[in-house]
Amino acid sequence: MTATGLSETTDGRRIKVIGGDNIEAILASHKQSPFKNLEFMQNQGFLVSLSNENEIQVWDLDLRQPASSLQWESNITAFAILHGTGYMYVGDEYGMVSVLNYYNADQGKLLQLPYYVPTDALAEAAGLSSPIDYPVVGILSQPCSRGTRLLIAFSNGLLFLWDASEDRVVLVRGNKDLPVEGKTVGDSLEASNDEFSDLELDGKEISSLCWASTDVSVLAVGYVDGDILFWDFSDGQKGNPSNHVVKLQLSSAEKRLPVIVIHWCLDVSRKSSGGKLFIYGGDIIGSDEVLTI
Repeated sequence: MTATGLSETTDGRRIKVIGGDNIEAILASHKQSPFKNLEFMQNQGFLVSLSNENEIQVWDLDLRQPASSLQWESNITAFAILHGTGYMYVGDEYGMVSVLNYYNADQGKLLQLPYYVPTDALAEAAGLSSPIDYPVVGILSQPCSRGTRLLIAFSNGLLFLWDASEDRVVLVRGNKDLPVEGKTVGDSLEASNDEFSDLELDGKEISSLCWASTDVSVLAVGYVDGDILFWDFSDGQKGNPSNHVVKLQLSSAEKRLPVIVIHWCLDVSRKSSGGKLFIYGGDIIGSDEVLTI
């Protein structure tokens, strides 16, 4: 069965899998606990679910039953599967990033690997005197790196590009007060302000993020205060901090909704490397909930 869609039922223990040719299947968990993450292992016939009780389950879509499970001891705050593989990244409330692997040879088994991202190395790269202990709020693999580079986002706004093959931090973003090119977007969706403004980044809480360029060098980050920042993660960009980031605002209001979802899609109709950014949230508090493109 080739699954193309997912939905969680209201009872907190069943998952509906929707595929082509009107194919539907129900996966029933042994516990009645809502799911906070559902993700396919691409082209492998498996689905990975993460419950509110931090149980990770691998589902066999052909057999429609769990193939393996693992109970995580801490609260999982970020989760990602390396595309086309059985490797998974787990970020928790204490700032740790660990690696799992699902082995589907003979009898499938979900195992935690000994590798993890050292928080003291991240802190040193960010110029901090103590290891990072903020929750991990986002994990993204950099596709052009074939899984060796990982973007790690923390709740306090720190962003790291980590190279697992070299065990080192490649770039750090979000750790200083920076002059930011501000663009406020009105109803016409045209930039109305090109002035530079000061942005306080310390403790600026991240709510969503995605890669936003074909060469995976630009990261779009949505924040709880309604801001959207475009961070430059190009190799070699370690010079003038003002060249690292551009701000986008959907509203000039002082209080705005958090940017709950942000997703970039390549615009195939254009010959250049442009694309469209889909944004849910970020408008004035009390406004209608809409999707902005």
